[in-house]
Amino acid sequence: MIDVQGHRGARGYLPENTLPSFARALELGVSTLELDVGVTRDGVVVIHHDRGLNPDIARGGDGQWVRRATPIHSLTYAELQRYDVGRLRPESDYARRFPHQQPLDGTRIPRLDELFALAKSHRVRYNIEPKMDASALNETLPAEEFARALIAEVRKAGVQDRTTVQAFHWQVLKVVEREAPEMPTVYCTEGAASNPERVYAAGGRIWSPDYQTVTLQKLSAARGSRMKVTVWTVNEPADIARVIAMGVDGIASDYPDRVLEQLKGGR
Repeated sequence: MIDVQGHRGARGYLPENTLPSFARALELGVSTLELDVGVTRDGVVVIHHDRGLNPDIARGGDGQWVRRATPIHSLTYAELQRYDVGRLRPESDYARRFPHQQPLDGTRIPRLDELFALAKSHRVRYNIEPKMDASALNETLPAEEFARALIAEVRKAGVQDRTTVQAFHWQVLKVVEREAPEMPTVYCTEGAASNPERVYAAGGRIWSPDYQTVTLQKLSAARGSRMKVTVWTVNEPADIARVIAMGVDGIASDYPDRVLEQLKGGR
């Protein structure tokens, strides 16, 4: 059975990585919630895709769009709550990409534990990415501290048996593998770096490439190494049909209902 992941909740319909977006994904019937996390200056694990505030989605208390990507880690949780992330900046490329996203003014960046509470009555899985970048390590906690903060929150909620940790920055995955072996790790790739041999050599057992880089040959190589393959972020019906036909193990989508509809139609 293909794992259907709601990418940042249901980003195509509601503001990304927010509680309303995750609630919509749960309503649609996803098997996994895909999300990203950061840690504030005072140690709160929050859900946010970028290492810093995104000028295309964040407005300050004065209602003005932020002008720079202030790192999440440089702000306290209380300071972070002053920002509204409930709509896309008009005329931005981001807004043009998601014309159906419904604005929800007043929406704030949530804590990870709020999501766990929201989904408590569901047996949904979580695929969580601690946002790090090798070229900007000063903007986040070091890998060990970051991984430990995430592990602690997951274990506190008792959902470690339903959680995978994914990353493009593989160093943080090594910490999870060592300190929380009950949580499988997912090795993300994009572009020219997307080859299963590299992932397997690094110790990966679940590979998550950009769907555009996946070929039948690469998928076969992954299968030969007994790796699972989950692809991101597949939104258009033709692309969804193609990766389903290829036999991938999981699909992350901003429109998870499109994936679910095709899977249902194929039964």
